Amino acid sequence: MCHKKVPLKIEFVNESDEERLYAEDQDMQLLSLRYKDPSYALNIFLPKNRFAIEQLREKLDGAYIQHMFSQLNMTSLRISIPKIKIETDFRLEEALMAMNVSEMFNDSADLTGITDSLRLKVSSATHKAIIEVDEDGTTAAAVTLFKLIPRFAPPESVIFSADHPFIFILTKDKNPLFIGQYA
Repeated sequence: MCHKKVPLKIEFVNESDEERLYAEDQDMQLLSLRYKDPSYALNIFLPKNRFAIEQLREKLDGAYIQHMFSQLNMTSLRISIPKIKIETDFRLEEALMAMNVSEMFNDSADLTGITDSLRLKVSSATHKAIIEVDEDGTTAAAVTLFKLIPRFAPPESVIFSADHPFIFILTKDKNPLFIGQYA
């Protein structure tokens, strides 16, 4: 998207005069895109200074994130977001072992609720996450954004142009499920 020396060509999704949940402070803008199930949202934390992603990352702790979520209001926006598709695979064995969830990986595992005919144990655990933003909305796994249409002439729109690095957080009930950086 943006580099101090080399600009890249990126395809963008553009929307004009859309009513979306939005907040800002002196350092950044926050756009919250709700899914059909409104307990889920893709939240984009965009630094106002295009080269301040490191400072934003340092500032994003739990208290600051929750404070910004509490400031969200429906706002008329002109939105420009890059088309993105992010796929990640996480190997969960180490994380599960660190939480003392280890019995399922050894020969004494009791997984009888899965099958009666085989003695099973877990050989590996992987979590795959996909987040995609395109002209049809945003998708996380199999959840699709519900697009809102204003019913009246909107006030002057705030510009939200994600044409430089940003942090995104996929949440359920404002609790982070997935955090990433688009750069």
